[in-house]
Amino acid sequence: MVALSMVLVFLLALSRGESELDAKSSSPQEATEWRDPNLFQPGSCQPAPSCQKCILSHPSCAWCKQLNFTASGEAEARRCARREELLARGCLPGELEEPRGRQEMLQDDPLSQGTRGEGATQLAPQRVRVTLRPGEPQQLRVRFLRAEGYPVDLYYLMDLSYSMKDDLERVRQLGHALLVRLQEVTDSVRIGFGSFVDKTVLPFVSTVPSKLRHPCPSRLESCQSPFSFHHVLSLTGDAKAFEREVGRQNVSGNLDSPEGGFDAILQAALCQKQIGWRNVSRLLVFTSDDTFHTAGDGKLGGIFMPSDGHCHLDSNGLYSRSPEFDYPSVGQVAQALSAANIQPIFAVTSATLPVYRELSKLIPKSAVGELSEDSSNVVQLIMDAYNSLSSTVTLEHDSLLPPGVHISYESQCGDSEKRHGEAADWGQCNHVRINQTVNFWVTFQATRCLPEPHLLRFRARGFSEELTVELHTLCDCNCSDAQLQAPHCSDGQGHLQCGVCRDCAECKAFGTGPLAMNCSTACAHANMTLVLTPTLDDSWCKERTQDNQLFFFLAEDVAGGRVVLTVRPPEEGADHTQIIVLGCVGGIVAVGLGLVLAYRLSVEIYDRREFHRFEKERQHLNWKQDHNPLYQSAITTTVNPRFQEADSPLL
Repeated sequence: MVALSMVLVFLLALSRGESELDAKSSSPQEATEWRDPNLFQPGSCQPAPSCQKCILSHPSCAWCKQLNFTASGEAEARRCARREELLARGCLPGELEEPRGRQEMLQDDPLSQGTRGEGATQLAPQRVRVTLRPGEPQQLRVRFLRAEGYPVDLYYLMDLSYSMKDDLERVRQLGHALLVRLQEVTDSVRIGFGSFVDKTVLPFVSTVPSKLRHPCPSRLESCQSPFSFHHVLSLTGDAKAFEREVGRQNVSGNLDSPEGGFDAILQAALCQKQIGWRNVSRLLVFTSDDTFHTAGDGKLGGIFMPSDGHCHLDSNGLYSRSPEFDYPSVGQVAQALSAANIQPIFAVTSATLPVYRELSKLIPKSAVGELSEDSSNVVQLIMDAYNSLSSTVTLEHDSLLPPGVHISYESQCGDSEKRHGEAADWGQCNHVRINQTVNFWVTFQATRCLPEPHLLRFRARGFSEELTVELHTLCDCNCSDAQLQAPHCSDGQGHLQCGVCRDCAECKAFGTGPLAMNCSTACAHANMTLVLTPTLDDSWCKERTQDNQLFFFLAEDVAGGRVVLTVRPPEEGADHTQIIVLGCVGGIVAVGLGLVLAYRLSVEIYDRREFHRFEKERQHLNWKQDHNPLYQSAITTTVNPRFQEADSPLL
């Protein structure tokens, strides 16, 4: 009973909430809610009171703007239904308002190889305008052609801690061999060089003055002072300049095993002007024989300020503010490389290979290769990694999506089968050959209206070209029958829009109807007066409100083109719902209390009867309590049979 009463109370509160919600939905603020709905409502098409609300309610909805389509007394919301239903009910095809999303190609240059990779067009189209109707997906085809001889910039970043001494000798002879191998795949290639050790503070580097000048174990060998990152040679096509600058380098030394490689990678990605990166394929070859420090390790040296993500190279190419900023995090490194469109190749020794393989999983389009102990295989390692990276084409968007917009990908990699991208966050094709074209199908869908157009940029990782998508949403009808003071609407007393009279009387008097969102503007020419008991005659117009209640109004022209509206509000019948619900709840509560009282009374009567019977049985006992046969005294008397009197002779 109590549970049932609680349910009825909940229903009463719900009915009140729905009434308040209906009142709010018909307020002048309605336009904001419908122009930017929080979430597209799934399901079938349902009637809606206006064309705008109709197309926003469901992508299958259409609106019939045909005059007199609805019968007398029938709600205008019946104009909103599926296309097939409206046609079956007599709406002419030309009177249907059913806006659909569309695509407009603003720039679609054909794919081309260019000349020796220069001027190639690998991504098409280049600029598209996509208009979305909420809830309706739009699919865009993006094409990619892997061009032959695409230009390459390669920056060689080397660990110069003392354990890399043998490797430095190999790298000094690397420039010519590396350029020759890269020129086999492209005619436009440039290489640069940078090096790193670690932060020059304890406990990473010994700060003893003599150790700062010569950190190597032996005094007899050439050794340079420790440093964090040193940009040595900007990208160049001169192999001799590479060998000359690398030949001037000497190893250095530090105290702990992990190195400051993350500082070096971040500065190489951020200092694009100093490094000399072109807008081509960018490779960063990272060589080391040990692991790396990451964010938080700087606290060991008293460095608490996080990396600020800016370039800090001085005139000598040194990372001058290394002692001030902590090491960057893995996320910072990955974001900087991705933003700069740089593909890292980690060439590391076997001992640290598992660590860098795990790191590579967190950095998009990176590769890992095992470096021999003396770096003798570095050229082949770089070429293998470059071929693997260039044959993997990954299409992604590089900006945050606006709220309510979703994107998914499908890939068509040389065959007729489409494959969904991993986690639907990008499209990817592996082992793409030179001169091969692959297709990506990008599906856009919006669940809410955008306040303004939004630009999205797409690119293939590791390649410089971009596709720009102008994203628009279609959230209103574009009816061509708009007419102010239309003769069809009460002899010129209303505005016609999408086949419906936009009546000023309803919005002025009740704040509802199609004009509720802009009543003050659309009905500025009208003055309204409410009259509760007017005398009705044939000059009074009869209309129904949005909630299908009948009301009457009188329109009178005055000087200056103004209109005086006299409105009689609808007769509201007594609403007995609340009384009925409260009566039911009160009745149930009363019955429940009555049952509880009856139960308590019956228990009381039963207890009294039992006690009376007990007292009566006590009075009929034939013996008293001290003669109770069950009673036993607590005192026991024992007689010794051998006890003798005092005057008896002793035996």
